[in-house]
Amino acid sequence: MRKKGLLLIATMLLSMTAHAQLDLVTVEITDGISDTTLKETIESNATILISEFNRTIMEGGKPKLPKSICSKETTEDILKMWKSSPMSCPVSSIKEKLLSSPGGYQIRNIPITLMNAPDDKADQDLVINFTNTGEIDNVMIAIDENRYLDVISANISVNDLSRRQIIVDFVENFRTAYNRKDINFLNSVFSDNALIITGKVIKVKKNSDMAGSLMSQEKVIYQKQSKAQYLENLKRCFKRNKYIDITFDSLEVLRHPRYDDIYGVNLKQYWNSSTYSDIGYVFLLIDFKDDAQPCIQVRTWQPEKYNGKQINRNEIFTLSSFNIKR
Repeated sequence: MRKKGLLLIATMLLSMTAHAQLDLVTVEITDGISDTTLKETIESNATILISEFNRTIMEGGKPKLPKSICSKETTEDILKMWKSSPMSCPVSSIKEKLLSSPGGYQIRNIPITLMNAPDDKADQDLVINFTNTGEIDNVMIAIDENRYLDVISANISVNDLSRRQIIVDFVENFRTAYNRKDINFLNSVFSDNALIITGKVIKVKKNSDMAGSLMSQEKVIYQKQSKAQYLENLKRCFKRNKYIDITFDSLEVLRHPRYDDIYGVNLKQYWNSSTYSDIGYVFLLIDFKDDAQPCIQVRTWQPEKYNGKQINRNEIFTLSSFNIKR
């Protein structure tokens, strides 16, 4: 009887050990920092975060994040993401270079699986931002690494490089805000006087060359919205959809030829949600007049196709589509 009891305890311990090993994801920084203590703090905090995601997927509930690794506000943002789509990390070891970010440091290329996403969109990468003291400051779903490198390598000055890094951070945070249904963040990044234009494909009937017959064709009509109208519509959208995921297939950044603090960002956007999916082109005009608080002055959306064909490139809104005056 005693031997059976000991065997049972040993089996339980082995099971617990195996379970813990499945949960654990170790994060190692390979380069980018000389401060050993800070390096270890960042590695430890990232390891705790990602491992907690895996533990929660296996055991259920929601992540329990120690106060020592991130602030209350950051924890709340992470839990909003989790509510929309829980995530896990499919690898047991991550080795990445530590990068400088606008607010401190950053680790990119952390593979995750979004559990509520469609199969072809489930595999994504995570970005973790850290403060100068190693505390987790933000968690975002990353843009494609090749797009990131294209944007960063296209800088033409030190100031332009800094702005491009901020823009990538801004775009990733902007994308993740939809995932976590964060109306407060979206309210903060749009100018009060923002111009918001949405394209809509409608059917029109047109006489054909064939006598007496009608052909149905499509055209795009554009509607303007105020910031208040846009956010109100988003609130209703967030309530209707349990899950929202946005991905960007392309990212182009252009600086205004006359105004150094104005940038145009063109994105091909894939919108997936519980009730609706579409593909279209998003243009953002971002104003860096206040470097600490860049804001969106213009946001447009256009459908990828109408009449069965790709939208003509010269129809897509760009920086030159808008008359900007200072």
